[in-house]
Amino acid sequence: MTALKFLRSYLYEYRLRHRFRHAVIHNQVIVDASSKLGDKSVLFDKVRLIDSVIDSYSYIQENSSLNAVDVGPYCSIATDVSIGLVNHPTHFVGTSPVFYDSTQPLPNAFVRGNLYQKQLPRTVIEADVWVGEGVKICAGVRIGVGSVIGAGSIVTRDIPPYSIAAGVPCHVIRRRFDDELCNRLLASSWWDLDEETLLELSPYFSNPAAFLDAIEQRA
Repeated sequence: MTALKFLRSYLYEYRLRHRFRHAVIHNQVIVDASSKLGDKSVLFDKVRLIDSVIDSYSYIQENSSLNAVDVGPYCSIATDVSIGLVNHPTHFVGTSPVFYDSTQPLPNAFVRGNLYQKQLPRTVIEADVWVGEGVKICAGVRIGVGSVIGAGSIVTRDIPPYSIAAGVPCHVIRRRFDDELCNRLLASSWWDLDEETLLELSPYFSNPAAFLDAIEQRA
């Protein structure tokens, strides 16, 4: 890296960290102007965010890329994950963007404007989702609260809350808990509790049923 490139990179990262003072941002991270980071969120090396929102206490590990994604709180996204994958049309003459989108960073196109997709559909990763290493998630998919997506999966459709899912294409293997407990967890919306309340409930973190009992007693 030349001295000029190093200086530009340093200044960009300095401004990024100043912009998101309550988040943790590692090296060579790119966050565009339309993206937002919640308090205590973490972006590890070479993470790339485009038009995405990362809620509090969520982290994204190295070399992952998100495009038009809303990530809820307490999510864990592993390395080499791609979320918000764009489809190419299969019903045009050709699948190359030169036949349908002149806004792409290509040297030439045979059309003007975007004839296929005016706006990328948003992808939603709800609260407390764990996305394993190397997962790819298509644009417009919703991953339900508390779900786990196994490493290397390709997600092409919505995943229900509290599912353990994996495969190519990704499919639900089982739920994390029985239906009654899953429903109680969803109804509790515990991920919206303030930090002080969560600290008080911390003795019950390893026992979801007792955790929910404590929340319900407080209510």
